[in-house]
Amino acid sequence: MDINYFLTSLSKLPLFDQWAWGAVGVAVLAAAGLILFRERRHFAARDKAGSWLSLRLLSLFLLLPVTAGVIVIPSMAISGPEALAYFYLALLVLGPLVWFAGHTLCGRLLRPAFSKGESLFMAASGLFILLLPFGAATLAQGPIFHASRGLTQSAFQAAPAAALPHAVGPVQRFNLPTVGLIYTQSLIAPAGIEVERIDRKVGENWSDTATSTRDIFCRDGQNLHLMWSAREPTPVLRLYWRQNGQRVQADFSPATAADPAEPREFKVSFRPDGIDPPVPIPRSRASIAYFVGPDHLYFNSLNPLQPGETFANDCIMPGYKRVDSEKEGPPQAIALMFFQSANAPYLRAEINRPDEPQ
Repeated sequence: MDINYFLTSLSKLPLFDQWAWGAVGVAVLAAAGLILFRERRHFAARDKAGSWLSLRLLSLFLLLPVTAGVIVIPSMAISGPEALAYFYLALLVLGPLVWFAGHTLCGRLLRPAFSKGESLFMAASGLFILLLPFGAATLAQGPIFHASRGLTQSAFQAAPAAALPHAVGPVQRFNLPTVGLIYTQSLIAPAGIEVERIDRKVGENWSDTATSTRDIFCRDGQNLHLMWSAREPTPVLRLYWRQNGQRVQADFSPATAADPAEPREFKVSFRPDGIDPPVPIPRSRASIAYFVGPDHLYFNSLNPLQPGETFANDCIMPGYKRVDSEKEGPPQAIALMFFQSANAPYLRAEINRPDEPQ
C-alpha cells in the first residue's frame, strides 16, 4: 500500500467523514483491545499468561505470513482462470486449515501447553480480530456515506440566492439532419468566479451533475455551454459559487421564445487533425469517425480523454485536435446524439466531411 497516497486521500475527505472514520477506527481498536485484555485475564487465571502472549506473537509474525503466503503466492504464479479458482480454494479451505492447524501445533509446543480447544479458541478469536476492521468498514460505509451526503446537501441547499454572475449569451438555433431543431447557449463567467457545483433538475428532483454524465451542458473552465434539442426538456440548472466568502446559489433556465428567423445549418469545419464546430459541444454527445479500411468508417466516442484533457473541461471546442491524427487519419464525420425520453429512441445526427474538390 502507498501510505502517502492513502494519507493524501484521507486528507481530502470532508471533515465529517474524517471524524466518522476516525470514530470507527477508535471503536475497532477498543474492541480488539477489550478482546485481548479479557483473553489475557482468562489465561492468566490458569497460569498461562506467558503462553498466551507467545502464541499471540507467533500468530502475528509467523502464522499470519505463512497463511497469507499459502493463499497469495501460488495464485500469483498461476495464470488464467485457474489462478482465481485456486485463490478462492485457498481463501476458503487451505488458508483456514493452515491457520487453525498452526495454532494447534504451536499451542502444544508451548510451556505450559494449550489444549486443543484452547488453541482453536485462540485461532478463532485471532481471525475475528483480523477481520474486525473489514467488517466494521463494510457496516459503516453506507451510513457514513448517506450522512455525509445529507450534510453536504443541506449545506448547499441553505446557500442564499444571488444574481447569476455569468454573462448570458443569446440562444442560438440550428438545424441538424434527422434531429431537427437544436438550441445552444453560453454562460461566460467573469474573472475571479469559481463555480463549486452545478445541479440539474429532472422532474421534481435536483441532482449533482458531477456524479452523472453531462449531456445537456459542458464546462470550459468556469464557463458553461448548453446544447439541447427541441425534443428534449429545456435544461434547468442551479449554480453554486462563493461571493464575498459566502456560498450563494442561482437558478438558470434558457428562455426559448419563438423566433421567426430560420435556424442556421450546423456546419462543422474539418481539418486534417481535428474539427471546428460552430459552438462548443458536450463531449458525451459526440463521436468522431475516421477510415479503418478503404470504405469503412469507425466512430470513436469522444468521452475517453486524450493526453492533456480533463473531465473538468468537457467541451469539444472550436480548434479541437486529435492527438493521434497521424495514425487515425483525417476525421471524416462527427455524430451527435440527443435523448428524448427513457421510452423513446435516441436521435442521431451525422455530419460528414465535404468531398475534396477534384
